[in-house]
Amino acid sequence: MQIKIVNAKPEHKPYLLQANAEINQVNEEYHTSNFSKNLDNDYFCANPKFKCLVALANDFPVGMLLYSKMYWADDGEVIWVSQTHVAKEYRKYGVFFKLVNELKKRNKNTKIISCATGKANKTMQKLLSFAGGKQMDLLFYYVKLK
Repeated sequence: MQIKIVNAKPEHKPYLLQANAEINQVNEEYHTSNFSKNLDNDYFCANPKFKCLVALANDFPVGMLLYSKMYWADDGEVIWVSQTHVAKEYRKYGVFFKLVNELKKRNKNTKIISCATGKANKTMQKLLSFAGGKQMDLLFYYVKLK
């Protein structure tokens, strides 16, 4: 199967929204999503605040990986993977690993890729382990500013 990795484009938005909804469901996150508005305001704009790779099979989106960069004092620049998704019918074809390999290729000077996943998302935990990921004992918190 030929998979091509590209930067997300506006025509990929329906897939990205569907992927986001599935990710939230698997992670047992039930809240109103602002992802559609965030895509328009923060990605499909002049100065994007994050990056998004899309895996295409026959020009049809079948996977995505959304990321940005941050800085850890001890490690320097770190890639933070916010979301990754592969359509069910395209799983077990290496799409996730193709997305990760493209991420690494595009960010050769960054030494760490980091992400978090819901406790219930066993599939993602397994994939991260296969990709060489190590689980950390950090607890993640967020504070809403608005």
